[in-house]
Amino acid sequence: MAKTKKYLLSFLILLIPFSLMADEGAPKSTGMSLWQLLFTPKYIAIFIVSIIGIILLFLNQFNTRNRVILLLTSFILFAVVTVFYHSLFLSPSPVCSTTKPFIFGPKPPFFATLLAVGVLSIISTKGFCGNACPVGAMQELLYKIPVLKKLKRKKIPFKVSNTIRITIVIIFLIVAFAFGTSVYYYINLFDLIHWEFDMPLLELVEFIVFTLLMLFLAMIFFRPFCYLICPMGLFTWILEQFSFMRVRVKKDSCDMCGACELASPCPAIKDIINNKKIKADCHLCGVCLNKCSKNSLYFGVK
Repeated sequence: MAKTKKYLLSFLILLIPFSLMADEGAPKSTGMSLWQLLFTPKYIAIFIVSIIGIILLFLNQFNTRNRVILLLTSFILFAVVTVFYHSLFLSPSPVCSTTKPFIFGPKPPFFATLLAVGVLSIISTKGFCGNACPVGAMQELLYKIPVLKKLKRKKIPFKVSNTIRITIVIIFLIVAFAFGTSVYYYINLFDLIHWEFDMPLLELVEFIVFTLLMLFLAMIFFRPFCYLICPMGLFTWILEQFSFMRVRVKKDSCDMCGACELASPCPAIKDIINNKKIKADCHLCGVCLNKCSKNSLYFGVK
C-alpha cells in the first residue's frame, strides 16, 4: 500500500477515539440497534439505487438519459417522497452523520449512515454520493441545465477545493470541542430537503442566502457543495482511494488526446489518466467514458 494511502487510512482510524471522547459521560441512546437501522426502508432504498448506478456503469449502459433518470430518482425518493413517506427521510443527514458524533457522541443512527455510505464507497468510488445522494443529484441536475456555458468551462482546481473542505473540517473540530457546537449548522445544504423553514428571521435569511448561492454555483461548477463543503464528501474521498470499482484507463490504447478531460466536469479524470496515487473525487458522472473514442476508459475492478 502506498505511503499516502497509509496516511489516509491512519487518519480515519485516529478519528475513532476522538468521537468516543465526545461521548464521555453521555447516556447511550435507546431505540433500534445499528443493524436494525441498516435494514430499514431508507437504507434498503439507498443500497438499491446505488447498486443500480454501479451496475449500469459496469455494463457500459450509462448514457446521459440513464444518468438523468437515476439522478431524478434519487432526488424524488429521498427529497420529495419523504414529505409523505418519512421512512425514506435522510435523518441524520450525511453532514450530521459525519459531524454530530464529535458533539453528541457515537449513536447508532450516525454510524448506520457512516457504515452504509462507507461500504458503498469501498465497493465503488462515490457509490452513495454519485448515485443516491439527493443533494448531489440536485446539484448535478442543475449543472446539466444548458445555461452559462462559457462559465462552465472553468473548473475549481482540486487542490483549492479540497483545501477549503479540509479547512472547514478543522475549524469544525476546533469549535466542536471548544464550544460544543457545529459550524455546519450554517452551511448545510441538506437543510433544504428537510423542507422546514420555521426558524428565527436572521437564521432564515442566512439559510436563504447560502442556499441560493449554492444553487447558483451548481449551475456553473460541478457539485460545488460536495467539493467545497460536505464533510461526508471528504470522508468518501478518503475511502474511494481504496475502492474496488472505479474508472480506469487502458494505458496501451490511450493516446493522451485530452478529449475526456476537456469534456468531464470533474477534476478526477486528469488524475486517472496520469495514474496518480491520490485522485480527486470521482462522482461517477460517466462523461469521460462516453467521450473516449478509443474505449481506453472503463469502469471496473482491474
